[in-house]
Amino acid sequence: MGKQSDLGDESDALIATVKKELTAIRGAQGILDAQKFNNYPNLVRVCGGGDLLEAFLMFGREMRRYASEGNRNEAAAALSITAPAETVLDRLEYVVGVFEERGQIRDQRTGRRWSDNGISTIAKDLVYIAEVKGRLGTEMLTIEIDGGFDEGLFLSIYQLTTKNLDETAPLIRLWKHARDSDEIQEKKISVDLEKVPATVASNQQYRSARHLVHIELPQDVRDAQQVTAGTVFYSISIEGRDAPMRTVTFADSSQPDPDIGLQFTAYRTLATIDIVAK
Repeated sequence: MGKQSDLGDESDALIATVKKELTAIRGAQGILDAQKFNNYPNLVRVCGGGDLLEAFLMFGREMRRYASEGNRNEAAAALSITAPAETVLDRLEYVVGVFEERGQIRDQRTGRRWSDNGISTIAKDLVYIAEVKGRLGTEMLTIEIDGGFDEGLFLSIYQLTTKNLDETAPLIRLWKHARDSDEIQEKKISVDLEKVPATVASNQQYRSARHLVHIELPQDVRDAQQVTAGTVFYSISIEGRDAPMRTVTFADSSQPDPDIGLQFTAYRTLATIDIVAK
């Protein structure tokens, strides 16, 4: 473990802060739970981009991984944070017990020293993972849709990101659904917005890009009167690829047909527009 990356001054400062919070959470009273974890905002940020539940679950997974697969120091650090005990002394005693079974430890001072060394490594790893996952940046995606049957649908996609985020433009797909089931038959269109010119503006903190995509509506959608209401003809997916913490908004100004409607869904880095029979 102990991954290395080309970290700048900002990352070094964040690593130092995360290390302090890991040390503090180890020393805090009480068994680790979401309420206790919420007292450490930088851990919440690097583990879940500010989302407490996601951060707490991710942190728990990482601690279990270190405890079972990490080296001696990483395992000692993870166990001293997550051991089922109310006080740091009892948690360190738990660490002693685990390593005594392995014939590797004699007292709490040794366990604390190993834990201190492991916390330094874990702090670097958590910040590195946050950078790779895009958790240190945020994105606001605004999707505006206009047009109709004759001219097709026009998607205006506004992507606002924090400037230091290595953002990638979304991938657009148009999916055709089977008429007699929920199964997706085939992928009809795929548009990589990284390869499409965009209007870009930026300042010291943010970068804004506007993408315009034209999608022609296939003729068979006109048969809406002959199918059950709610039938999905096509789905347009707008897929994020850097997994930053994302907020998505949607504005519908389209007028495709009286018998056709649009349904919008957003979940994490995926937004979908379904073309359905009313």
